[in-house]
Amino acid sequence: MDLHIDNELQGGVLLVTASGSLAFDAALRLLKQVCDTAKEKAVNKILVNILAVEGGLSTLERYSLGTEVVAYLQQRQMNPWLAFVGKPPASNGFAVLVGQNRGVTTEMFSSQQKALNWLDKWPS
Repeated sequence: MDLHIDNELQGGVLLVTASGSLAFDAALRLLKQVCDTAKEKAVNKILVNILAVEGGLSTLERYSLGTEVVAYLQQRQMNPWLAFVGKPPASNGFAVLVGQNRGVTTEMFSSQQKALNWLDKWPS
């Protein structure tokens, strides 16, 4: 099954639920789509839930995903609060760390509630 996302705007947070098989090109395309949707809806808080995603990426692919999403955010002049919810093997937090090291306010969480609590700390 290809990687797929559903978006929902809920209380100033763009909730994104991903499902399917993880592949680098699809993940990058969909994350760019998430950024575009957030920009279009003027939302600064984004939660990406990847608990239903199967498979994993190599370390190099995770690094590239992190750097390319950061570059896309800069190109779009965006500075969102970006929370990811996931578990291995789909997520190990490395791409999030890459983003943090490049100035993006992002964190990795094990549950959606923890991610929402973190996003609540930031102004809308």
